[in-house]
Amino acid sequence: MKRALICGRGKSLQHYKNLKTEDFDFVYLVNEFNKFIIEAPDLLSFLQECSKNAKIIQQVNIELAGMDKTLLDNLRIDECHVARLGYVPTSNSKWRSYVDTQRFIRAGIPIEIKPQPDCLEKYLDMDIVKGSLAVAIVNAAGHLNCDEITIIGSDFYEEDYFLSHRGFDWHLVSTEKTQNSLKKSLNDVCSVFEKVSFNVHTYSKFKSELPNCNVENL
Repeated sequence: MKRALICGRGKSLQHYKNLKTEDFDFVYLVNEFNKFIIEAPDLLSFLQECSKNAKIIQQVNIELAGMDKTLLDNLRIDECHVARLGYVPTSNSKWRSYVDTQRFIRAGIPIEIKPQPDCLEKYLDMDIVKGSLAVAIVNAAGHLNCDEITIIGSDFYEEDYFLSHRGFDWHLVSTEKTQNSLKKSLNDVCSVFEKVSFNVHTYSKFKSELPNCNVENL
C-alpha cells in the first residue's frame, strides 16, 4: 500500500505533530514552505525524518514562489512540481499556460520545475480541481497511484494560516464563495478516486458523506 501526506499551509498543518509515528511514501509541500521550516524548527525536523523513507515533493503555484536555497540546504527535495500541465502554445486551457521551468536554476537554486504529467489531463479537464492542494491530490492518486492520502493544512480559509502567514490577498480569497468552491472540489476529487482512502484533518467545518473520505474537524 502506498501512502501520501499532503501538507497545505493552513493552521491545521500543525497536526503534523500527531503524525510523527506514521510512515509515508510521499510527502507533498503545497506552495510556500521555505519560511515555515525556519520559523518552525520542529516542523523541519518532522519533514527531515519523513525524508528518510519518503520522497519529498515541493509543489509551487503559477507564481513559482516558496522555493529557495535555504529550503534545499535544510531539506532534501526530490522533485519540484508546478500546478500546471506542460505548456502548449496553441492551447486555451489554463492548465497549459506557460511556466518558466528553468527559473530556479537560473537563480542559482539547483532544482528543475516539472509540469504535471499528461496522464492527469483527463482529471484536470473535468473542471473539478480548484486550488493547488487539489492538484497535489490528483497527482498522488492519479499519477503515483497512492492507496491512502492524508491531508493537513487545508482549512478552506475558514481559519488562519499556519504561523499566521496570510497573503496580501487574504480578504479576496477568504470569501464564502471561495470556501464553498474549495470544499466542493475536495469532495468531487475524492469521489473520482473512489478506491483511495482519504483522511482529512482540518480546522474548517468541512464535511463529507463519501465512504472513502474520513474527516476529523479539529
